[in-house]
Amino acid sequence: MRRWLAAAALAFAACQPAVAAPEAVSADGRWRVAGQGANVVIYDSGQPVKTLPARSLQGREDAQLRDVRFLPARRSFVIAFNDALRELWELSVDPDAPPLYDGLVHDWRLREAIPSPGFLGVRRTPLDVPARSIAADERGSAYVLVQTPDAWLLVNLDVRRAIARYTDPLQAGR
Repeated sequence: MRRWLAAAALAFAACQPAVAAPEAVSADGRWRVAGQGANVVIYDSGQPVKTLPARSLQGREDAQLRDVRFLPARRSFVIAFNDALRELWELSVDPDAPPLYDGLVHDWRLREAIPSPGFLGVRRTPLDVPARSIAADERGSAYVLVQTPDAWLLVNLDVRRAIARYTDPLQAGR
């Protein structure tokens, strides 16, 4: 498993450069996500349709968008922020996206929690350290590689957590 994660880290690092403009456009050109101050603005066919404050779930930290990538197979954007907000966001532009549940849910099938819409909704992945940039696999994987000040994190978007940490991705798995 460790060798697979190391290979994934190297592949993801090669997929996209670590430096990107703080906006991204979907593969079909319809959707665009951009940072404007302490907000994330979502555009549909060039028209703004939703503005989200770049703020933690508790509303304590305001941030600015640092990096964003579009994941075509997942029909979503992955967003990283400056040091003030240690989270990755996954924002779905899929109209059929399942509802989102923040926090702990005992049993979502019995509706023991209040969901928010999955379409244009935010799935948050907490990070222990601030993100510098994101490298994503465009084939639809649930994994993204997040560059931090002193390491690389392999983050699984489905389980919403970092599953591996590499201080030097070229040395991982040796």
